[in-house]
Amino acid sequence: MEAQGRGDGQDNSEHAVQPFGLACRSEGDWTVFDVRGDLDVYSSPTLRHQILDRIERGDSRIIVDLEHVDFLDSAGVAVMINGLRLASNSDGTLVLVQPGDQVRRMLRLTNLDRVLQTFPSVEDAVSLAPPGRGPTT
Repeated sequence: MEAQGRGDGQDNSEHAVQPFGLACRSEGDWTVFDVRGDLDVYSSPTLRHQILDRIERGDSRIIVDLEHVDFLDSAGVAVMINGLRLASNSDGTLVLVQPGDQVRRMLRLTNLDRVLQTFPSVEDAVSLAPPGRGPTT
């Protein structure tokens, strides 16, 4: 897809808005959600529904890969917190992987960086995240 925009001949595709996308896969005992695009008031209900569905099936170890998410608003944050709460209630956990700068700022401003554990890769999360009850300090 060709990016539209400035008309100065420079490639601005890295600034093009990505449509929301969500893929789900298994990695060992973990369910991994690969999220793409903005996670906001419009797209967050889709992720919320998928996380709830997995937890209801008994998959309470959740990884949300945010590598390709450029924007997270309060609705997206609420999905993460609700998912962590529900997973913890089922002796599981929800962790984040590769949050970008804007996502990290949002988590830091809301002090949720102390609640939601983050990892540099899915592999690190699978091998290092404790089973259940959230982050360790």
